[in-house]
Amino acid sequence: MILDTNDVVLISHRRMFQHDESRFFLGRIVVCDGALLKVEGFSFVRDLSNGKIIRKDEKRTKILSLASPGYIVYELPKDVNIDRTNISSGEGDAFLVDGSRNLMNLSERTHCGHF
Repeated sequence: MILDTNDVVLISHRRMFQHDESRFFLGRIVVCDGALLKVEGFSFVRDLSNGKIIRKDEKRTKILSLASPGYIVYELPKDVNIDRTNISSGEGDAFLVDGSRNLMNLSERTHCGHF
């Protein structure tokens, strides 16, 4: 298996339709069994009142299959503190941050019109 217990992952729910909202789950793997993952962490959703991505307060446990085409899974450094991680968003940009450290650019716009 490529992923192991205690690895930190960011799971992006694949958008299937034009108006689907971005949804993320950031967590630490509790158990890996083949293509199945048990991950403990936090859900991130778009706040419809202001358009920013917010972290839900309560920690959750998700069980998901890497065989599902509905997820995109990113492995992050093991030293990421998931309890203080958040998504900083504004003016079309979104960054996964761990305290003051930028971990990943989550923006969906193209880079200066280039692919």
